[in-house]
Amino acid sequence: MTYDLLIIGGGINGSAIAREAALSGLRVLLVERDTLAAHTSSASSKLIHGGLRYLETYEFRLVREALVERERMLATAPQLIRPMAFVLPHAHAVRPRWMIRAGLYLYDLLGLGSSLPRSQALHRDDPRLAPLTAGTSGFLYWDAQVDDAALVRANAQDAAANGAEIVTGVAVTGAQRDAESWAVTLSDGRRVAARAIVNAAGPWVRDLLDILGVATDSGLRLIKGSHITVPALWEGDHAYILQQPDRRVVFAAPWRGETMIGTTDVPVQHPGDAGIDAGEIAYLCAAANRYFRRQITPADVTGDWSGIRALYDNGADEARTVTRDYHLDLDRHAAPILSVFGGKITTARALAEHALSRLAPELHFTARPVTRDRRLP
Repeated sequence: MTYDLLIIGGGINGSAIAREAALSGLRVLLVERDTLAAHTSSASSKLIHGGLRYLETYEFRLVREALVERERMLATAPQLIRPMAFVLPHAHAVRPRWMIRAGLYLYDLLGLGSSLPRSQALHRDDPRLAPLTAGTSGFLYWDAQVDDAALVRANAQDAAANGAEIVTGVAVTGAQRDAESWAVTLSDGRRVAARAIVNAAGPWVRDLLDILGVATDSGLRLIKGSHITVPALWEGDHAYILQQPDRRVVFAAPWRGETMIGTTDVPVQHPGDAGIDAGEIAYLCAAANRYFRRQITPADVTGDWSGIRALYDNGADEARTVTRDYHLDLDRHAAPILSVFGGKITTARALAEHALSRLAPELHFTARPVTRDRRLP
């Protein structure tokens, strides 16, 4: 059997593309060498958000797309995604109050048509400021929280229900191509043919291109993001976004009865370099202690997770300013291969739609949006 599309990688991007392709009528095989969402896609900050801080780097298109996708996901996956209020304290602020207010106004404007409430300034007696150090003022805006791994599985489930073959525990070990198709060897001994490949290997996207013998000029930045959990620092379903002296922001959000604090931005050299270190734990504890009355130490940490974000290298000097937008690299020198650089869990559905539109001329089909209003299982 010849597949129309072989997707390599079972994270959020791979599973979303498999869903879009299967619902478009393509014959799809997705292979993942570990389990679905085994790496980056289960190690996020668990947020569906527009990216308020991306306004500072003028990524208005990305923020608008993410806010549109946030609204779609609230409607199509209410069992996985819930609205969440975020308190933005104006203490230890490295940005003036007018800039914060202007940024929130622009965030609301880019999210025009959203079902979520607009941002607002908080009175000092608002109970959501009570967990913070005395005299703190602040703002309130809305985004959403998600079980990231469950979202990946839901996309894969819908893909499989519509004809896609989803195989885990299987890796690609080699491939050759001619003008018409790829001949691919899998670690389970199978050889399969595919008219096109999607390389959605995340941090291993460049490694896979090397295995397949495909050259690219697209650069990759590997950034480790780590999170900790501690006993709950406040009561309530709201979260906090905390400005740090290095101009980064750290989220503190409810997660399974505890408080999740994250994330860090640490450049690494290898895709397998996930794993929190003592410096990151100290950084996240200090980030929370600048704001909350209840102080924490590394001894209070009850759990942690780390993931490697495979960011498209846009030449930024600092990890925090590297774009979170995605880049699709299409090689059509023979049978095509589309490689995914970067991306966010919030925009994975839109990325999948874009990927299918790029592949449509190569596979001779008409790409139409099929998942914008479709409920996830």
